[in-house]
Amino acid sequence: MLLWDQLGGEQMIAAAVPEAYASYRAPIAAAVRFFVESLPGPRAIAILAEQMVLGPSAGASERLMELARSCPVLHKLGQVLARDRRLDPGLRAELQRLESMEPEVPMEAIRALIEQDLGPLEPQGLALEPTALAEASVAVVVPFRYREGSAAGPGPGRGVFKVLKPGIEERLDQELALLEDVGAFLDERCAEFGIPPLDYQDIFAQVRERLGHEVRLDIEQRHLASALEAYEGWEATVRIPRPLPWSSRRITAMERIDGRKVTEGGALARVDRGRLARRIVEALIAHPLWSTAPSALFHADPHAGNLLVTDDGRLGILDWSLAGTLGKREREAMGQVLQGALMLDARPILEALRSLSSRAVAGPALDQVVAKHLRQVGRGHLPGFTWMMGLLDEAVQEARLRVGADLMMFRRVLLMLEGVLADVEGGGGPDLDAILIASFVRQLVGEWPGRALALPRSRAFGTHLSNADLMQLALTLPWTTARVGLDWWQEVLAPGQADASFPACSP
Repeated sequence: MLLWDQLGGEQMIAAAVPEAYASYRAPIAAAVRFFVESLPGPRAIAILAEQMVLGPSAGASERLMELARSCPVLHKLGQVLARDRRLDPGLRAELQRLESMEPEVPMEAIRALIEQDLGPLEPQGLALEPTALAEASVAVVVPFRYREGSAAGPGPGRGVFKVLKPGIEERLDQELALLEDVGAFLDERCAEFGIPPLDYQDIFAQVRERLGHEVRLDIEQRHLASALEAYEGWEATVRIPRPLPWSSRRITAMERIDGRKVTEGGALARVDRGRLARRIVEALIAHPLWSTAPSALFHADPHAGNLLVTDDGRLGILDWSLAGTLGKREREAMGQVLQGALMLDARPILEALRSLSSRAVAGPALDQVVAKHLRQVGRGHLPGFTWMMGLLDEAVQEARLRVGADLMMFRRVLLMLEGVLADVEGGGGPDLDAILIASFVRQLVGEWPGRALALPRSRAFGTHLSNADLMQLALTLPWTTARVGLDWWQEVLAPGQADASFPACSP
């Protein structure tokens, strides 16, 4: 309790959590306090010393940002929240500094780490630049040059080393081990805090497994190779760093991509910001969704520090340490949810949601959640991707649906990108659903020739809809339109009764 009080913990959480979510301040404060005060003694002392350096005039947002810098897990959480428009602008500005920080690790220490793994650099034709480019939650990025005739090929070139910071593996292991304890702490106090009983220990265990990849740079190197394959044919609009041969478990060597963060307004004056926003959505969301691959790779950490506009106007996608995959089953289930919504039919939606859950969902709660969201469609709400994610969120919270780690990560990607896109385009940001619908229509039109020879129930398409699905949709839509009109009149003539009478599924 002493450390938490000295950090001004309650004030930090009050500054971080918007008034609209004030009821969550108590459980968030308790969870963060439990996490911080469970750290080993030397770590706690170091955190307190860093806070004291700030001085008594430091505000709650500044102290929270410094705490995040001290803990890799909180640093990653800060990056996720940095563009969330629901947060105070001052706090967002502080957290955005976590996206790409000025390097603090001395170059001498970085060189020693590199040569410890790779051996002397000069005989291999490698020369480090004098200063590092940036520092992130677990690694430092250092530029280098390679000479003609090196292992990278006949010509000279430029690359970067992504190098794990000294001691970061031990620190991250300590924090990840605490995550499940934090989950168990919350599970025991759901009633006290008034939060949904979601099996937080299991959720945090999934998070722990994925965040552990942050320091497994050999996994990142495999992700890079997979990403280059997945985005083959996108070279005119998207750049992904090409791996270079000087890598190890703690070092990733890759080509250097020059550019500016996609959110840097003044520096991108000549860029069509609306087109850039659409490109981000199409590359990071639509591309994995409409993929025909059995397992579709997606970038799972798209904060603004990992997204660049290159000097030739392309979208550079950096840092593939966190990546996930959407299986064909998950993508087909999403298609069935949206098809059921367009038909105002709960049956395919319920079947699809249950197929996504790793445990049986019993009781009427899921039926009630689906019926509630279908009523929104009946009132004219577009059943797009945003609607579907809202349905999934409520199914998890209210019906205890338990989805896999990759789908949970994909949901997090959408939350991160909403804030990034708003900062890219300005104002309220682009219409995510409109971009995805346009992308879906292009995908569907491109599939049309191949559908002539497909079996009626085959879903071997990027839209994940069979010819039978499309035929059912075409036959049902006129009835759906009539039903929406009928319920609109019912609401006009007898306000309040439409909610109770709206059918959960079509006849």
